[in-house]
Parts: sequence; structure tokens; C-alpha cells
Amino acid sequence: MSEAAETTIEKPAGPTARGRPAGATRKGLETRVRIIKGAREALEEGGMEALTTRRIAASAGVKLATLHYYFDSKESLLLAVLEDLIADMETAYREDVALPAAPEDRVEALIRASWRYIQRTRNKQIAQTELTLYALRTKGSEWLAARQYNAYIDFYGHLVFEDDRNEELRRIGRAVARQMLIGIDGIILQSYALQDLSASNDDIEALITAMRGYLRRLLAERDRAR
Repeated sequence: MSEAAETTIEKPAGPTARGRPAGATRKGLETRVRIIKGAREALEEGGMEALTTRRIAASAGVKLATLHYYFDSKESLLLAVLEDLIADMETAYREDVALPAAPEDRVEALIRASWRYIQRTRNKQIAQTELTLYALRTKGSEWLAARQYNAYIDFYGHLVFEDDRNEELRRIGRAVARQMLIGIDGIILQSYALQDLSASNDDIEALITAMRGYLRRLLAERDRAR
């Protein structure tokens, strides 16, 4: 969607734009899934510069007009891609490990599962970083970066406790999730840049120690405030 000849798609009217619904037909749903898959492949293989409507349509096996019907803006398609990436991550995590009941142990298991996932999904990790930078650099698209990080925080925060229906536990879960993301994001970039797996493994162990301690402190503060 970066080619001059392919910039007829307008930006969404607001941060809730998500593209037109696929409709109730099975064919419509399958077409939408193919378009999202084509966009993901373009983003993961070539970055934002490769994310053109022509390439996505070719990868999805649809006409340009069909792509424009389902996604009337670049941002609405990127939001769908983001949601698909997070769904893929959640499936991978849940298949990777059964989370323990104890919150500190759950945090450790989450970080370890995250690190295993990161190691086998290099292109996805870089694509998500590029998506963030695109949103921050593009006027009017900043909401997409906020949506992206809130989705990550919600994802991790929801998994910190076995039952997070309590408002205070949800707050603590999100606080831990924010700190986890700070550490994980830094380790991702440093790991890919330095290509030192041993050092990155040490960093993961340090992050686990820090997050267990941080969660312990937040729970103790909650107990004292009662």
C-alpha cells in the first residue's frame, strides 16, 4: 500500500475502523482471512515497504477491488493483522505450557513461553516492531500503536492470575504486564542485533527474577492496604 499508484485507500474516520465485515457467507469469511494472511506474509517477509495492495492481493489470490471492499484503509487492514498476530501468539503460548496456579510461577512460565516463541518467530517480532514505528511516524495513525500495546498488556495481564475478575488483581496484572513488555521488547532487539544467545538467556533469567519480585511487592502492598 506504499506504492503511489496504489494509495487510493483513504484513512479511517477514527480509531475504531476495522474494515468492512466479511458478511455471513463462508466464502466472505475465507476471503477476509486470505487477505489478512497475505498482508501478514508481506509484512513479515519485506516490512512496511512491501505492504502494497498489489502484493497483498496477489498473495491472497483476490482482485484489488475485492481487497478494497473488505479493508477500506491501510490502518483497518493493519489492525486486523495485529489481531491475527496476537491470536497466533495466544494459541502458541497455550499449547506450549499449562500455566501454574501460583501468580509468581505463572509470570515465570509466561516469560519462558514468550522467549521460546520469540526465538522461533523472528520475522513476526520484527514485523510487530515495524508496525509500531509505522503507527508512531504516520500522522493520524498513532492510535494503532496505542491499540497494539494495550492489546499486548491485556494479553499478558489477563494471564498473570488464574482468575482476574477482581479489579485490584486486574490492575496488578496489567502493571506486571507493562514491565514484562519493557523487558521483553529490549531483549528482542538486543538479541537480534548482537546475536548472542547466551547473553539473551541470561537477560531472560534476570527479567524473571525482577518480575517475580515486582509481583511479590505489588501483592504485599495490596495486602497492607486492606
